[in-house]
Amino acid sequence: MGVLFKLLCYVFFSKKRTIYAYRENRGHKDFNNARKNKQKGDKYELQIVRHYKQQGYKVYPKGLKEGRRDKGIDIIAYKGKEALLIQCKNWERSQVKQEHLRIFLGDCTAYIEQNQKIFAKRSVRRVFVTSCESVDYGVKKFLEENDMEYKIIPYDA
Repeated sequence: MGVLFKLLCYVFFSKKRTIYAYRENRGHKDFNNARKNKQKGDKYELQIVRHYKQQGYKVYPKGLKEGRRDKGIDIIAYKGKEALLIQCKNWERSQVKQEHLRIFLGDCTAYIEQNQKIFAKRSVRRVFVTSCESVDYGVKKFLEENDMEYKIIPYDA
């Protein structure tokens, strides 16, 4: 009985170690890709911050300063009585879908409601900025039906 127990332990525990090691190695690769994508996204946000500063806006880089706590708003830009809530997506290969715009619109609505004092006397524009040049039909339809701007600004690598 002791031999059978040892054999079963060997079979079960050795396979778990192998599977764990595989996941660990795959996770390391995923972590590096995620870090590269984050850096690329941050560079794109800085590029868009500069873009709006050059147009005379006072800019708050919310995504860069607050990280994941940015509540879906990457940049807030002010000029006179105008405020822009901006989402940046540096997706050269991935296409923006209607779902992404829908989420951003919801994030903007919630943010405006939570900060009514700031936006009460301002004209607020929602701006979705991406580096992806192809626009899908669902995105075009959504933009026609909703109050949102969609800008394609290529990434300056």
